[in-house]
Amino acid sequence: MIAGIDIDQIVNEYKEKIKTIDNEKKVIEQKNIFIKKNIDPFLSKLKESTHEQKKEIGIFINIFKKKVDEITSDRLTTLKIEKENSAHVVDYNILLNTTKLTKGNSHPLSIVARQIRNFFKKYNFTILDSDEIVSVEENFDWLNIGKNHPARNLADSFYLSETKLLRTHCTSGTARFIHENKSDDIRILNLGNVYRKDDDDPTHSHQFMQADIVWIKQGLSVENLKWFLHEILKEIFDDSINLRFRLSYFPFTEPSFEVDISCPYCHGNGNCKVCKNTGWIEIMGAGMIHQNVLKEANIKKITTGFAAGIGIERIAMIKYGISDIRDLYSNNFKFLNQFKKEDQQCI
Repeated sequence: MIAGIDIDQIVNEYKEKIKTIDNEKKVIEQKNIFIKKNIDPFLSKLKESTHEQKKEIGIFINIFKKKVDEITSDRLTTLKIEKENSAHVVDYNILLNTTKLTKGNSHPLSIVARQIRNFFKKYNFTILDSDEIVSVEENFDWLNIGKNHPARNLADSFYLSETKLLRTHCTSGTARFIHENKSDDIRILNLGNVYRKDDDDPTHSHQFMQADIVWIKQGLSVENLKWFLHEILKEIFDDSINLRFRLSYFPFTEPSFEVDISCPYCHGNGNCKVCKNTGWIEIMGAGMIHQNVLKEANIKKITTGFAAGIGIERIAMIKYGISDIRDLYSNNFKFLNQFKKEDQQCI
């Protein structure tokens, strides 16, 4: 050690000096001044020193610098903590008048989705919230959708790669659940966003919400399907609602139906613009699950089941007389405030 020099005494003086500095930049500046004044002179001596002296001076410098660095680091840490603590201190006056807070309400899509969930809970359905990014296999192959079906085209679906895409229906997640569930009574409600390459207009959106319904159990029939869908739609609208089933085609159901409801505005009389003077409004697609879908899921003992798909936006627009689907995505508070009463009724 260098004779006649007390490192501890010198660094303690440095420690006391920076103790009162409350600025990180000034602490660094003070450190540089201290090193230049107290350590740099020893560096210049190295050129004129012998090998043994260089070794002694080098050890001295390293110890000196280490102590200075530790003291500096401690002070910077203290300043950082003080700064963070002061950031959480709010200068306020509890006597000041506050802005009156008004109670908000749920979005109409949330209200309808809540109604649907509550109905299916009563029938012990499993409520799914499945992935929105799915495989081609889940979205098409497992649902008996052929290789040449137009829904597989790049122009109709949002592909992320050759094997992955944004789901075009919630049935993709339902298919995954069925593949993994070997119960003899499978009840599923899968509700969430789906994506299709539609041009946005008053009645179409590239993203919308869908509720996918599946009940697989031996002995279920078209009669059971009709009864169950009637119960759902009475829950959403009212007991006076009537249903009409028209034969249609879907790859994953056979037979398949388009389901209409009697117009809730003219009570099926056909004298209003909402139903275009027909008395009926198309509401959903449904049918008995295709045998190929059951086989693909390796379900051998059960040969019957039904499925249905409901557009949540479609329900909300009919239920609340909304003419433009884009209003549902506008975040217009004047529009949303109309649904406070509806929100309270379906809690």
